[in-house]
Amino acid sequence: MKYPDDFINKIICGDCLNIIKEIPNKCVDLVITDPPYKIQFVGKGCLANRYDHRKSAIDGIGSKVDFNLIPFLDALRLKLKKMNMYVWMSKGSLPETFDWIRKYKYFYDLLVWSKINPIPATNFKYLSDIEYCMFIRESGATWNNGLGYEIYKKVMRDNAQFLPGHPTPKPLWMISNAIKISSKENDIILDPFLGSGTTALAAKYFNRNYIGIEISPEYCKYAQDRLKQEVLF
Repeated sequence: MKYPDDFINKIICGDCLNIIKEIPNKCVDLVITDPPYKIQFVGKGCLANRYDHRKSAIDGIGSKVDFNLIPFLDALRLKLKKMNMYVWMSKGSLPETFDWIRKYKYFYDLLVWSKINPIPATNFKYLSDIEYCMFIRESGATWNNGLGYEIYKKVMRDNAQFLPGHPTPKPLWMISNAIKISSKENDIILDPFLGSGTTALAAKYFNRNYIGIEISPEYCKYAQDRLKQEVLF
C-alpha cells in the first residue's frame, strides 16, 4: 500500500495494528476510535478482566483477545500532527489511560454517554448505562469555539444504538460533534476500528478526509454502503 493514494478516503480491510505502521508519522489531524473494551465481570467469586466484542475481530462478549490499549495509543501518537484523539473505553481502561496521559503531560476531558434505555439487568450491580470517551489533546491541536452551548456538554444523553449486523454503534451526532469541535475542513481523520463506518460517514458529511480501518469484510461492506447515503440527519 502507498500513502496517500491507498489511504485517504478509503476503507481498508485488515488488522489496524499492521496498517497503522504504513501511515507516515505526523500526517493525521484527529483520531476517533472505539477499540475493544476491557470489562470486568463476576465469575467464580472474583472479578476477572476480559474484553467485549466491540468490533468484529472478537468472537462473543467477554472473549479474551490479544489487544492492549497502551501500545495502541503509542502507535497512534506517532501518526498525529498534534495529540488530538477521542477514544471510547470502559471504566476498566481508565486507570492505565490516566497514567499514559500523565506520562506525556497531555490535556484531557472525560466524556460520558448516558444511555436512556440501558438493558434492564442489575444482577447485584448498577445498570450498564454509561460509556466513556477519553478526549486527549495537546496545545496547538484544533479546537473550534462558538459552535453553540449544547455541543460542548460532556454528558451526552441518547438511546442505545442498533444497526443491522453491528452490536455497538455510537450515535452519529456524538461523532459528528467531535469532528466539528476538533478538526477543520480537509483535515485527515483516522478511525482504526471503523466498525459500521460512523466516523467516515460524519467526516465525509463535514468535508473532512478519513482513513477507515476495519478487520471484518462484512463491516467494511456495510460501511461502504452507508457512505453512499446522501442524507445523514
